[in-house]
Amino acid sequence: MNRTSTTRKGDAAPAGRARRPAAEHGQTLVEFSTCLVVFLLLVFGVVDLGRGVYAYNTITHCAREGVRYAVVHGSGSAAPVGPAANDATLANWVSRYAVGLQASSLTVTSSWPDGNVAGSNASVHVTVRYAFQPVTAFFRTLSLSNHSAGVILR
Repeated sequence: MNRTSTTRKGDAAPAGRARRPAAEHGQTLVEFSTCLVVFLLLVFGVVDLGRGVYAYNTITHCAREGVRYAVVHGSGSAAPVGPAANDATLANWVSRYAVGLQASSLTVTSSWPDGNVAGSNASVHVTVRYAFQPVTAFFRTLSLSNHSAGVILR
């Protein structure tokens, strides 16, 4: 009697591979999904951090450019700005430099503490605020702010 070896599905493991018990079939899927969630959270956190640093650097640049514009466009200029607080011309100029930021989340506040821009040594202060909204849902909206001041010499 010649017996042929017939193996049914699940009888023996292929050569070189150990067979897993039935309870461990889904373990790889669970481990992969857990690791994937942690990995994606880390990646999006790093991306949000980069976006936040970019937004802060941009509002810093905006505040400096706002002060520069106000200093150059004192009362002796053909198109002067100030001394009214929160000058709209200055705010429009500053918003030009807010590339990549949402204009609706940007606030520009300007003030001339000396009250006029006619005399020399008059100072100007510009504060730029931005409501940064991270992509990652676990973080809340951050309020970024920067202030710059300058002196009008002529």
